[in-house]
Amino acid sequence: MQSALLYRFQAAMMGALIGETIALQSLNRVPARRYSLDQLMQFYAESLITPERIETEDHPIFREPLTTAESAIALLPVFLFFHEDFLKLRQNAQTVLRLWQNSAVSELDLLAIGYTFSQALLESLNPRRFVTSMFEVLLPPPEGVPKLQRLQQVETMVQQGIGLEEATQLILTLSDATLGDAAVALALYCFLSTPGDFRLSVLRSLQIEYQTPTVAALTGALSGAYNSTIGLPSEWRMNVPQQAEIQQLSQQLLASWSGMYVVRPRNFAVAAPQVIRR
Repeated sequence: MQSALLYRFQAAMMGALIGETIALQSLNRVPARRYSLDQLMQFYAESLITPERIETEDHPIFREPLTTAESAIALLPVFLFFHEDFLKLRQNAQTVLRLWQNSAVSELDLLAIGYTFSQALLESLNPRRFVTSMFEVLLPPPEGVPKLQRLQQVETMVQQGIGLEEATQLILTLSDATLGDAAVALALYCFLSTPGDFRLSVLRSLQIEYQTPTVAALTGALSGAYNSTIGLPSEWRMNVPQQAEIQQLSQQLLASWSGMYVVRPRNFAVAAPQVIRR
C-alpha cells in the first residue's frame, strides 16, 4: 500500500468528524442526535475490538433514528475492519440493520458506501468507474436497480464534469426525499469529483443546502480513507477535540484486524500482512 493502513483508518474517522464539525460551525448548529459521531464509531469499533462483548437489541444506541448516511458513518469501523472481505462486511452490516429495525436506512445505499470504502482502502477505487463493478458485487434485486441507477448517474456526472449546482439538482430529483437517501449520492459526488483533494471535497459539500453536516461528514470520511492522514489539513484537525481518542481507537481497531486477540489501550506497531516495514 502506498499509505499505511493505520493512517487510512485514522483519516477516515477523523475525516467524518472534521466534515461534521466544520459544517456545524458554519451553520451555527449542534447535532440533534443523542449520540455524537465519535460515540457511534467507538461503540461499533469496540464491538470488533472486544469479540467477547455481546450486543443486545435493547441497547439505546440501536434506537437512535439515524439516516442512511449517518448509519454509514456509525458503521465505518465495520467497513474498515472487513474491507478485504466484502461478504463479511455485508453480513455484519445486515446484522446491525436487523437490530436497528430502522426503515429509513437503505441497505443497498449502505452497502454501496461500504464497497466504496473497501475499494479505497485496497487502492482499487477508480473514481470515474466506481459503479460498474458495484453492480456485479451487490447483485441488487429488481427493486434495488433504481437506486444503483441513481448512483450510476453520479458516476456519469463525474465523468462529464457536471458542476456542483447542476449535480445537486439532478441527485435530489432522482432521490426519495422522505428517506433522505440523497445525502449518500451527494457525498459520493463531492468526493469522486475531486478525489485527491480532501479540503476541496469538503468545502464543496458545504455548498449543498441539504443535510449539510451529514453530507460533509460522509464526504470527509470517504476522502480521508482515500487520501490518508497526509491529506487532512492540519488546521482542521486541530479543531477536532477527539483527535487523540480517534488515533487510539484506530490503533486498537487495526491491532484487532491484524489478529491480536487481547487489545488494550496503548500504542501498537502493526504492519499489513506480507509487508515488511523498517
